[in-house]
Amino acid sequence: MIQHHLVIDQPTLLALGSGNRNASALIHRAYRDPSTKLWVPVLCVLEADRERHGVAAHVGALEVLNAVDLTFSDILAVSQLCASPGLTPGIAHAVQVAAPSFEHPEGAIVATLAPDAYQGTGTRVMDLNK
Repeated sequence: MIQHHLVIDQPTLLALGSGNRNASALIHRAYRDPSTKLWVPVLCVLEADRERHGVAAHVGALEVLNAVDLTFSDILAVSQLCASPGLTPGIAHAVQVAAPSFEHPEGAIVATLAPDAYQGTGTRVMDLNK
């Protein structure tokens, strides 16, 4: 079975609570299609919750959203990415989660409403504005 791995970033998390159809469609797709896996970097959740309190609890209540924690090596990778101008810790964590890895050799696609934030990172994005 081909799996579709999508990373949900901070702008998309905020859009979920604002009635954005494209962001909500991702959740519905993941519930209907077990081959769709949604990954949520914890730094994106933290940033979204700081902007709108309650987002973290909402994310935790949605079974199809899989939180991605930080190991020490992840912290080092995110820290290095944050040295790039304009990359917030949440965006850097999304880049790190989407990168090819042993578990996901093809990497993942970041589903975002802020595709410009990923310019120059080499990260594949799904522009939810379209």
